[in-house]
Amino acid sequence: VGSGKSSLISAVLGEMHKLNGYFNLNSSVAYVPQQAWIQNNTVRENILFGKTFNAEHYQQVIRSCALEPDMEMMPGGDSTEIGEKGIN
Repeated sequence: VGSGKSSLISAVLGEMHKLNGYFNLNSSVAYVPQQAWIQNNTVRENILFGKTFNAEHYQQVIRSCALEPDMEMMPGGDSTEIGEKGIN
């Protein structure tokens, strides 16, 4: 806690102004923040995120993310509407 981890990541991403020194990165970086972003849409549309539906790949994603029990609990399965701040 308070050791500067988030500040370091912000600096690497160029989101924090550097006061001095230098930083060199020789390859690309991917960053996934801890704050989730959910569209006000169905579970399926949130998973597809605009991509074309492919049943085999979709089921692989569901299994890989261990979402099967969650889907079974939802009244409409992956057609259940979800969204930010519990709109469902």
